[in-house]
Amino acid sequence: PGAPFGRAAQGQPRSARGQDLEHPVEITLEEAFTGTQRILSMDNRRIEVKIPPGVRTGSKVRVAGEGYPGAAGGGSGDLFLVVQVQPHPVFERKGDDLQTEAMVDLYTAVLGGEATVPTLTGKASLNIPAGTQPGQLIRLRGQGMPKLRQPSERGNLLVKVQVRLPRQLSERERELF
Repeated sequence: PGAPFGRAAQGQPRSARGQDLEHPVEITLEEAFTGTQRILSMDNRRIEVKIPPGVRTGSKVRVAGEGYPGAAGGGSGDLFLVVQVQPHPVFERKGDDLQTEAMVDLYTAVLGGEATVPTLTGKASLNIPAGTQPGQLIRLRGQGMPKLRQPSERGNLLVKVQVRLPRQLSERERELF
């Protein structure tokens, strides 16, 4: 008869899996959009880690077997990269959506028209409906962040419309107002 289930035989060291290790990593919003990689130096080893598109602050990226070594032949723990996405000067992230602002003139807000807005992939044309109010949000579908584990799907870009009032009016413009 051997040792009871779950116990090591008398005098033999018990194997134990190594502890997991957490390591912070900072990335830009653009890197969170496209995915990126980092090369870490740990215990005289170079570890290349891929960070998938769609990660957000607080996401943990698991790297199997790169934590602390185990005892008595036990496997190593895992390394978890704890992601911190840096603030962006143009976009604010809200889940998988991004929010930004667009400045339009009074005439475009009143009569309708188009505005060009930034996205993380370039510029997009935004349709401004007639009667748009200052602070109104307009949605551009599919122009937000990729969804984690489903990078082909993306959130939306929410554009907050700011109205620029004219500073100097001609006499004719004053009459029309």
